[in-house]
Amino acid sequence: MLKLGIIGAGRLGSFHADKAAAHPSVELIGISDPSITARNRIAKKHGIQAFNAFDEMLPMVDAVVIASPTFLHFGLGSACLQEGKHVLMEKPMCSSLDEGRKLVDLAKNHKLVLQVGHVEEFNPAWLAAKNSLRYDLMVGEPILIDAVRTSGYTFRSTDIGAVFDMMIHDIDLVLSLVSSQVFSVDAIGFHIIGGPNEDIAHVRLRFENGCVANLFSSRVAERAERKMQITTATATTTIDFAARTTTSHRADETVLQGKYAPNKVLPDSVSLLTPTFMKDAFSLTSDTHDAVDALAAELDDFVLAIQSGKPPRVSGARALEAITVAEMVVRSISRGVSQRSTRRAA
Repeated sequence: MLKLGIIGAGRLGSFHADKAAAHPSVELIGISDPSITARNRIAKKHGIQAFNAFDEMLPMVDAVVIASPTFLHFGLGSACLQEGKHVLMEKPMCSSLDEGRKLVDLAKNHKLVLQVGHVEEFNPAWLAAKNSLRYDLMVGEPILIDAVRTSGYTFRSTDIGAVFDMMIHDIDLVLSLVSSQVFSVDAIGFHIIGGPNEDIAHVRLRFENGCVANLFSSRVAERAERKMQITTATATTTIDFAARTTTSHRADETVLQGKYAPNKVLPDSVSLLTPTFMKDAFSLTSDTHDAVDALAAELDDFVLAIQSGKPPRVSGARALEAITVAEMVVRSISRGVSQRSTRRAA
């Protein structure tokens, strides 16, 4: 059994404690948080120990879940890794690229698992979309990606802005699809509630292979939305992460072979083709996927990585790539100028 401790007794820490308590391969040992009320509530619910200081819990556990505010991630993560504990860190991994590199190096040097909670990686709509895109990606890379991620204001994660709080999910997913370096970043962002962190952000990422990704995030929106549209040379795939739907609009072989190119369609045929052309020459498939407990799946992945020695789905090294781009976005917002990059994080 993996002996696990939770650091952070807020909303996410409570969720992680629930999943750990129910996991057949995990023994939940304790919960640490400066708030007496918060830690005791979770400790009482699961019959575990409550700790004021996280380091008091470390000798009793093999691994920890860190669900604290982002500005504490580096200090907590460093201390736990130095004590030989595997770490599942809530996203974002940390507040800066420099801190992220140090955490990744610590995990590597101590031969420990450092996993980051980019939970959309376990969303069934995303997994189905990647499967449907497999053929399209063999034909060619994505050409255009559009993503929207919005919510109302929750008064949580106020130590970071919308880029590190929300957009980081879509940055991670986009980087997993495009096997090319980010060439430039153009962003705009501003705060509504109060500074210094942005509540709304829009960015255009340009990749060296020509792909463009437009990402929009707002945490002061009228309605919540989590969608992504991926366009390749053969199809457009739309993912609704909240509704767990995947829709693909794909051109058939006759279109791809150029049968309907303007110079091959006789003028007299246009009136016959037009009424049903999109239905006849393109296929439309839409699937709604069963709900999956993504947080539980994430914990499964963490436990498996520790037991097998194989990297988790979102390792610290991979999360570092998202941090790299997110930091470029924030710099572009603050300076009002385009950011350029010639390499992604190793």
